[in-house]
Amino acid sequence: MAGISECSVYIPLWRIKRDEIAKSVGLQSLGGERSVAFWDEDVITMGVEASRGIRRIEEVSALVFATTSSPFRVKQCASLTATALDLPSDVFTVDVTDSFRAGTSALSIACNMVDSGKFDSVLVVTSEKIPVKPATIYEQILGDGAVALLVERDGKAEVGLFKTHTKTQPGAWMRVGDESLNDFDMRVSARYGFAQSIQSSIMGLISESGINPAEISDVVISAPDPRSYYGVLKSAGIKGGELFFDSVGIVGTAHPFLMLADRLGSEGKILLGSYGDGSDAFLIDVKDKIKTNLKKMIESKKEIDYGEFLHVRGKVGEKSYPDKPSPVKYWRDEKSILRFYGMKCRKCGVVSYPISRCCVECGAKDDYEEVKLSERGEIYTYTIDNLISPGNYDADGIHPHVVAVVDFEGGGRAFMEVTDLYRAKEKIEIGMGVERTFRLLNEKNGFRYYYWKVRLPR
Repeated sequence: MAGISECSVYIPLWRIKRDEIAKSVGLQSLGGERSVAFWDEDVITMGVEASRGIRRIEEVSALVFATTSSPFRVKQCASLTATALDLPSDVFTVDVTDSFRAGTSALSIACNMVDSGKFDSVLVVTSEKIPVKPATIYEQILGDGAVALLVERDGKAEVGLFKTHTKTQPGAWMRVGDESLNDFDMRVSARYGFAQSIQSSIMGLISESGINPAEISDVVISAPDPRSYYGVLKSAGIKGGELFFDSVGIVGTAHPFLMLADRLGSEGKILLGSYGDGSDAFLIDVKDKIKTNLKKMIESKKEIDYGEFLHVRGKVGEKSYPDKPSPVKYWRDEKSILRFYGMKCRKCGVVSYPISRCCVECGAKDDYEEVKLSERGEIYTYTIDNLISPGNYDADGIHPHVVAVVDFEGGGRAFMEVTDLYRAKEKIEIGMGVERTFRLLNEKNGFRYYYWKVRLPR
């Protein structure tokens, strides 16, 4: 039977306190803080970062990507994620979208793929960066982040019975062309959508399985907001676990797995439920504890104010650009740009980046092997450029462009942008250790360019 073998979480470094949002827009604060993806992060980059925490990523034979906030209408998030993870070109990829229960739908698909015997190892990636209007309650409710699960036969957490309930509801929605989430009435959605759907799928699962509710050690239910979550638990007489609303927010399709990551560290039977135009429910039996990086991701953080929050969400400021990069060259050099391979000269042994025909050290021509560069390195030298903004956009006078020459462990030197800096106020020094992170480089001429950058270690 299919089960979860590994779980990895990615929560952006940045947080904004809800008191700060409330003070700026005149709404009541919901307390705590929410996670905020940086300007160069989207669901693809966060999905890649979460997946890089899966130790046996090289064994993956299929990748199922779930999100409601893809930057594309026609283009797979899964295929670009697989490329950045350096997976083989014959890996099966598919996107699941258009519902906040797309994450659990992806898990069901992955389990069926494994149980069919055609796939040995399936990576489920859930990631969200949901666009919302400023000065609305969703600005406080939603958070950004991603979770990756490795599904295999006889995994440590056995995914047993699955039950679903479909019920279309006004709730939250986005039309093609909309720039932010719309909502009919959260109270109607909570009462007639969430509560009824969750009850239908969970009670159906319990009835069909014949399991005694007393045997269930934990209940994990994602919800559209904290009031709905605690209301359902109270009415059912269930003591639920941590929702992570105060530290992260509600992370759409990724939220049930964010909560699950906290429960995988203990053995026992877990009832997992999600919501979105109905509900999904799973019975998961954790037979062997699974260690995750959830705690590290929550504790590793920096705070921003509301003005910077609007900037990284693209709500204030303009980004103009003088140059016109070539999409053809971008895809032609995919091995260096997206998979981050360099070259090792067979004659002198020097590792260099990017891949080219001649060795930079001895000049040997077409005599090299392709090698994947390390995740970590140190700054050889750096510069803070106030005449340009991050991403090679025209300068805005506030956000300097910080770039560094990085020497990677095991060889290879590259010119890299340094990201996750708050207006370049953090201390940067020669010899400082850095780590690679997959990010959006820029968006120019209607095309999104992704690339590797470096950040200070988390």
